[in-house]
Amino acid sequence: MKLPVVFDIIGTLLKVFGLLFLVPGFVSAYYHETEGVLAFALTSLLSIGTGILLKRLGRQGEVGYKEAFAAVSIGWLTATFFGALPFVFQGLSPVDALFESVSGLSATGATILTEADPLGYYMVNASLADHSLCSALLDGLGRELDGNGLAWQAMHGRTFMGLLFWRSFQQLIGGLGIILMVVAIFPQLHVAGLQLYRAETVGPSKETITPRAVSTARILWRVYLFFNALEIILLYAAGMPFYDAVCTAFSTLATGGFSPQASSLAAYGSPLIEAIVAVFIILGMSSFSLHYKVLTSDRLAWFKDEEFRFMISILAAATIILIFAGGIEGSLAERFRFSSFQVVSFMGTCGFVNSLDYDGWSTAAKLALIMVMLIGGSIGSTAGGIKVGRLLVDCKHAYNELVHMLHPHALMSVRLGTTRVQEGIIRPMIFYSFFYLAVWLVLSLMLAAVSSSDPLVDLQVVASGIASCMGGVGPGFGIITFDWSQINDAGKMIGFFAMYIGRLELMPVFLLFIPELWRK
Repeated sequence: MKLPVVFDIIGTLLKVFGLLFLVPGFVSAYYHETEGVLAFALTSLLSIGTGILLKRLGRQGEVGYKEAFAAVSIGWLTATFFGALPFVFQGLSPVDALFESVSGLSATGATILTEADPLGYYMVNASLADHSLCSALLDGLGRELDGNGLAWQAMHGRTFMGLLFWRSFQQLIGGLGIILMVVAIFPQLHVAGLQLYRAETVGPSKETITPRAVSTARILWRVYLFFNALEIILLYAAGMPFYDAVCTAFSTLATGGFSPQASSLAAYGSPLIEAIVAVFIILGMSSFSLHYKVLTSDRLAWFKDEEFRFMISILAAATIILIFAGGIEGSLAERFRFSSFQVVSFMGTCGFVNSLDYDGWSTAAKLALIMVMLIGGSIGSTAGGIKVGRLLVDCKHAYNELVHMLHPHALMSVRLGTTRVQEGIIRPMIFYSFFYLAVWLVLSLMLAAVSSSDPLVDLQVVASGIASCMGGVGPGFGIITFDWSQINDAGKMIGFFAMYIGRLELMPVFLLFIPELWRK
């Protein structure tokens, strides 16, 4: 592997990332949050400086599969570390900051924040914020200026609107892919862009909409941003404050689930807002290539697509289970409202909640929600999980194997719509499904092991927690229903790893541990 080429790509990523930190910095300035402005300014300088250094250490060159997988895996990890700095600078511990950052970039939505201000917005603990690096720097600057006879008044607003915006903005960036964003911005990547696109979108469907990866990336980002803008308009029209509408929309299409409100969508108590969000979660958990086809050529493409129809049928089946066996109180209409939204949110790996009581639902409801967490959304979507397309192929292949036992000489094939799925595609799809479940079990065992002294960490906590992190969902059950604050640091780092590998669909990360990748 040519490491200088990898350094060059990651350097480019960090320079772009450094500029993006200015956006939440402006939001902090708008809300008079001096600490927030300083935190994002420092992070921006560090990110751009590191990017320039890596560009000088690296060189442009041909990007093969080894370089692409390494650049994607290490690039995402590097972006996560820099994304954590604003949290560290404003008072969070390094472990909590890393957890919050990877949850944002991986579009998961799990959080360690627990406190809220009088308006219901998340906030950093006041004691931690008062002893943060930014607070110390500003206090020191104030004393220095006062000593020289200069007046100084920092804007000490105890809000964190810039930081909350950054959480949702991370999900907007990470939902479709930070590497895909860089490919869209830099057309000079040429063939490198194609390799990076394929490495970041590991899976059975890696075809591009156009022959050039740069053009494909730009088309996907245009569709993605169009839906985001449309949702902002609809949420604002439905009565949601504009700031909340922006943050919520950024976290919806990305199927991330970060809300600025500590009680998520339950804070608004609006069935209309929930319906709008649910529709856009379904769009986010569907193939964006399919959306492009609907917008440009075939208005009925959604309903012609077998994977999309299968996804809707799973959503319907899980909703019926929750309505009639979920232990949800209320009328049939109320049970439908709460059950359908949570099924869409959990299978769409978004994690918004419209009920604060879902941890009290029946075992059948919880098991159904864990199952849809593991399944996830469609191939080519922003959702995580095993993916509906893989499950569909697995089921069809299993059916063929059963029929083949009755008719050993029959020639059978798996088809999606009118397309025959080649054996070379079926085998890795089945392998991925079982490998995903195996990793889920191993990480669940590891979380249980490091939390063995905590009686509150039971089977539902570890099983739902790792399924949620790997699938990019966010909420779980038990003590992680709303946040991970009660999990110890070792458990949080296991959750961190689960979110990281889940977002990249396992393979690019595990390839880092294969010696062959590092050989020239």
